[in-house]
Amino acid sequence: MIDFHSHIIHGVDDGSKTLTMSLEMLRIAENEGTEYICATPHFITEEFEISREKYIDKLNKLILASKEQNINIKILSGLEIYMHPNLPKLYKEKRIWGINDTEYLLIELPMGQFPMYTEDVFYELMLLGVKPILAHPERNLKIMKDHDLIINLINQGVLMQINAGSLFGDYGKEVKKTAVEFVKRNMIHLLGSDGHNITSRKTKIKDAYDIVKDINEDAYNWINKNKTIIINNEPMMEFLELKLKRKKGKISFFNIFK
Repeated sequence: MIDFHSHIIHGVDDGSKTLTMSLEMLRIAENEGTEYICATPHFITEEFEISREKYIDKLNKLILASKEQNINIKILSGLEIYMHPNLPKLYKEKRIWGINDTEYLLIELPMGQFPMYTEDVFYELMLLGVKPILAHPERNLKIMKDHDLIINLINQGVLMQINAGSLFGDYGKEVKKTAVEFVKRNMIHLLGSDGHNITSRKTKIKDAYDIVKDINEDAYNWINKNKTIIINNEPMMEFLELKLKRKKGKISFFNIFK
């Protein structure tokens, strides 16, 4: 299993507070059977910008400490990048980077908003060769009310990363309902724990994979086939056909990641 979203690097954001906590988070993940975990601290333009030098230093210290503790899990680099009009510029300047230093960038929206420039930013990034991943869309209030917002993004080639906790009901009934709906309709592509600590937001993900399998085995199989493609920076397979709700007539789209 691959956990595509976690805050296991200590002392850089609202995630792990200490190295000891980081190591315990890794043990939890390892005990679940997680083979790879992406260390994706927040990057907020002009508010909280971690430099690549500081990030690499912190990451290497965590990798070294995990090896000394005989924790058998591979830690991959990454960021959770807050949506901002300047993201294409930051990417060109190499101030933001993707999962495992690939072209797959994990990007989050404000929880209560869907900025009007969102599609433009994704489009500009894709022109630069980026393969965008939208973090936990099921938790966004605008998207919860209007699924067409991410259907449009998926049709343009944006991947969707769902939080394990959303499927567990950790963020409330409405978020869980939305997450389950997205699974049913082939509207997710990656899973992440979004783990922040060892209590309320753990690096647990196995049960989420099992839930996806129970709800939609096709989606489960697609996720498993594509997860290593992402960390190896290989071309994405064709998206599954979206199962869209009937409006005036039967509608479906066949999506190809470009």
